[in-house]
Amino acid sequence: MKTRFTQVGAIALLLLAGAAPAYSQDAKSAEVLAKTRKALGDKKLEGLKTLSAQAQMDRNLGNVQASSEVELFVEMPDKFVRAEASRGMGGMTMSTGFNGDKAILPGGGNMSMGAGGAMVFRMGPGGAMHGEGAKPTPEQLAQINTASLKTSRAEVSRMMLGWFGAAHPSLQATYTYAGEAESPDGKAHVIDVKNTDGFEARLFIDQNNFLPLMVTYKGRPARMVMNGAPMTRTVTAATAAAGGQTKELTDEERKKLAAETEKMLTQQMTEQPMVDFSLFFDGWQQVDGLTFPHKMRRAVAGETTEEWTFTKVKVNPKIDPAKFAVEAAK
Repeated sequence: MKTRFTQVGAIALLLLAGAAPAYSQDAKSAEVLAKTRKALGDKKLEGLKTLSAQAQMDRNLGNVQASSEVELFVEMPDKFVRAEASRGMGGMTMSTGFNGDKAILPGGGNMSMGAGGAMVFRMGPGGAMHGEGAKPTPEQLAQINTASLKTSRAEVSRMMLGWFGAAHPSLQATYTYAGEAESPDGKAHVIDVKNTDGFEARLFIDQNNFLPLMVTYKGRPARMVMNGAPMTRTVTAATAAAGGQTKELTDEERKKLAAETEKMLTQQMTEQPMVDFSLFFDGWQQVDGLTFPHKMRRAVAGETTEEWTFTKVKVNPKIDPAKFAVEAAK
């Protein structure tokens, strides 16, 4: 059996409805995950405190292709950061993640997480989500922090399910054995992973070697938004109303425009249907006592959107605390 399920769009993964297992669902889940963690590193995995990884990531969003250098830093029990430097899309750089209950937000406003956890890329001059001079209120900042924190915890947990057979501890997830999946490549154990904050994912584990094959979940696909378009239309209308003369916006008008822009983006995101996401793990190699996947692929509705190649992985490195710095709102 191969160590991955290939061409997910062409393979029907059928949960087998058989007799009740000899163990309760929770007990069966614990049994399978114990074997998975043993296959991944056993005692070395138990002693994992920090992890750093570098990867090249190729992204495909419709007609837009981009490559990025990505660094990931994990520190148990409550820190994570993803730093990405893109070689396309205007040379975008950003960091996202969390430090305790504080979100690490992307700089420059070029990328954010929209409604339903989908990624929004804002393209065009300025890059900022809000109009110049418009500042989010304390209530808006709290909402942004809560949404970004939830999104980052979900992101790292999906990856960690494939790396370690466990979600990030901050997620406080529960694991339930869901049955078996079958494909032409063989069979897999299936475990549902959930928490009380709406996180849901399904982990597939190879029955032969107990290595994770993939993680599936529901979400809304990423969108490309031309930043400044709503602002331009409104300013043009204001100019026309002023007899063709340029009208400088007041702070109140900028705030109104920012609110209208964000409302439009939220509506665009919520109008998108939920689709199937799949995160595949392959290219397993030994790294300081751990078995770690050096290939990772994300598919949306059966179409590959990201391909990751890990170039460097370190187990229990000393991580500079500055990596997890949370910038104060300006």
